[in-house]
Amino acid sequence: MVGIIDEVQLFYPLGTRIKIGDNYGTVRYVGEVSGHMGTWLGIEWDDGLRGKHNGIVDGKRYFQTQTPTGGSFIRPGKVGPCATLEDAARERYLNYDSSNVDESLIREAQASLQASLFEVVGMDKIARKQSKFEQLEEVSVDQTPVNAAGYLKELTHLTTLNVSHTLIWNWEIVASIAQQLPSLTNLNLSSNRLVLPTSSQITELEPSFRHLKRINLRSCGFSDWKDVMHTALLWPNILSLGLQENSLGQLAEVDRTKIFKQLHELDLHRTNIMDFDQVAKLGNLTTLRLLNIMENGIEEIKLPDCDSQEKLNMFVSLEQLNLLHNPIWNEADAFNELDKLPQLKRLSKTPHLKSNFDEMFSKAVASIASLQFINKAEVTAEQRRGAEYDIWKKYALDWMQATQGGTDSLREFCRRHRTYPLLVKKYGSPADFVPRSQAKQSNLINVSIRHQLTGETWEKKVPRMITVQTLQGLVMKRFRLSGDVPQLCYVDALHPDLVVPLDNNAKTLDFYSVQEHDTVLVQ
Repeated sequence: MVGIIDEVQLFYPLGTRIKIGDNYGTVRYVGEVSGHMGTWLGIEWDDGLRGKHNGIVDGKRYFQTQTPTGGSFIRPGKVGPCATLEDAARERYLNYDSSNVDESLIREAQASLQASLFEVVGMDKIARKQSKFEQLEEVSVDQTPVNAAGYLKELTHLTTLNVSHTLIWNWEIVASIAQQLPSLTNLNLSSNRLVLPTSSQITELEPSFRHLKRINLRSCGFSDWKDVMHTALLWPNILSLGLQENSLGQLAEVDRTKIFKQLHELDLHRTNIMDFDQVAKLGNLTTLRLLNIMENGIEEIKLPDCDSQEKLNMFVSLEQLNLLHNPIWNEADAFNELDKLPQLKRLSKTPHLKSNFDEMFSKAVASIASLQFINKAEVTAEQRRGAEYDIWKKYALDWMQATQGGTDSLREFCRRHRTYPLLVKKYGSPADFVPRSQAKQSNLINVSIRHQLTGETWEKKVPRMITVQTLQGLVMKRFRLSGDVPQLCYVDALHPDLVVPLDNNAKTLDFYSVQEHDTVLVQ
């Protein structure tokens, strides 16, 4: 029996990955089980509900699982066959038939949230090349039983490799693949469980990964950021790293003398980060341009304090931040904090439940001076003027009171409204507006409605709460317009250089702060 066990242990070292049906697991024990004949494999399943126990049977512990029902014992004979990457690639790509195009790369491209994290090409290009094995530039063998490299040196043009959902289980296997593919820059290892490399293994294997630029480790079972940093010693020249769906939660400052020296993109989508303070620990990544932290539990954005006219010396190259589907409860405060980042140009965020996209857009544009896109919508000069003007008027009284309340009062106001001093420089003091905003307001206002094409002007008293849509109807009737509904905007009587579009038909004139004697332009 001992000889049989030794043979099985040789074939299934601890950490080996297996697949039975659609279920993936990791070998945690090889040997006898008391009261049961023969040799058994103790398996920890990726699906924590797939097993029957946690490694304890009849009161005896054989191995440990992370969940109470994540473990099972199976016979070695139940484990299916494995394959080399070479064999799997040849089977999938040779003998190309137009009715059998490999769509795995296409599926991945469609599912990808950030295409730059793992680049793929279109179906037409794959169709032309996948039958010429040695000319392949992209290979995907996802969901195949690959657990070894094989001979890959013919693939001299290969730049992109997808080995997600395979049986690769250690970095020696990955290194044996990478060192045979000198053109490889993009590697997808998603949904594999790899044994943490030792320090001596890192020293030995690191040269094999020096040409690697992008790696995706989505759902690879990482639960400790220290393990990520330790493993990252393998990839000295990495530009893009995907860690989506790893339960990390707690982060730590990175030693950039050792890792992430050139990192441009980091994906921490759905990694159980509940506190933005954890994200701030990565602020010393001076080359980072894109950070994805969508679908975490972040409720508040808080960064270190700095003067309202200064930026923080952290995330100094960050241009794009994805905050979609985080339960951030105070949008205005969040945007005010994000203005502290020196280079932020693109922001993705889901509106608060009590807000909507237009309101969120206006707050973000007025509060983040460098912002150019929000949720992929470009901020036009006209939209920026409108958003800034709304904020300029909204906080006019608070600004005047702060300027009269002394240095501390003004400093506190600027801390909470970082961009407001810039708006004062741009649009002038809001002092003239304060009396008008404080005066008792009539429900009706007199406005001039001017048709820009004909020059005709209509002096009209309208309710403050009239909607843009209703006003458009009145305008069409008064100027005898037919066809498309006219676009409206207004010019503030006190600041005629500001033109604010009335671009939401459901909003009222009061929402847009239209006041007595303002001019509505019919375009």
